[in-house]
Amino acid sequence: MQDDHYKGLIAEWYDDWLKERTDDRDYYSGFFRGFGGRVLELACGTGRLLIPIAESGVRVDGLDSSPDMLAVLERKASKLGVKDVGLHNQSMEEFALSAEYDAIFVASGSFQLLTSSESAVNSLKCIRGHLSETGFFLVDIFVPWDDIIKQRCDNYRVTRDVTRPDGKRSIVLERFEIDIPKQIKRGTYRYEFYDRKRLVECITDELPIRWYWNDEYLNFLREAGFSSIEMLTQSSLYREGYSFVFKASK
Repeated sequence: MQDDHYKGLIAEWYDDWLKERTDDRDYYSGFFRGFGGRVLELACGTGRLLIPIAESGVRVDGLDSSPDMLAVLERKASKLGVKDVGLHNQSMEEFALSAEYDAIFVASGSFQLLTSSESAVNSLKCIRGHLSETGFFLVDIFVPWDDIIKQRCDNYRVTRDVTRPDGKRSIVLERFEIDIPKQIKRGTYRYEFYDRKRLVECITDELPIRWYWNDEYLNFLREAGFSSIEMLTQSSLYREGYSFVFKASK
């Protein structure tokens, strides 16, 4: 489960690792700038995207399956004076909230943590059920072409290496294999945490993600009951591949 992955030191260092990633933050902040409705971000994590949207004056709530990630978000929001953000510790596959939303979005390829077709469609049905009559769903899907072509990486490669001003350092290493028939990248991640040069903790974890082809995802949206669907962009929001953004309404 992804909530078992995003906890403890991984949650505490998450923003440090993604500090230089701005494309998705800029895209979603720009998309919702001036939006007058109520917004829900699924898999909101530490609020890397949610907080800038809230700071622009948009009413936005967040949902995530990791209590540790939400705790980081709550601390950040308090420090920045961001108020009236509702946080929900639930799974995006099956959640139950009392409110309806004018927009629900899943960013940064997080929808791909749902690795079965059944869980994907269940999530989409749940999302549709929480939309207002004029509401819409926004999601980006990432296809890791470089890794698909490579097929596998048996030796760990460094993907993040960050040192804080206090001398604490963290290194993220990854190895993976690609399952073409199931459209799954099975990643094994090694997290090394240092106090200056001394290794203080090492965590190894697995995190599979699934990529979806655009026609396949269109069919999932239709199966979930969405009738008005458009592809807003097909671009490289993320490294090592391409992404496409869907907007779907009831």
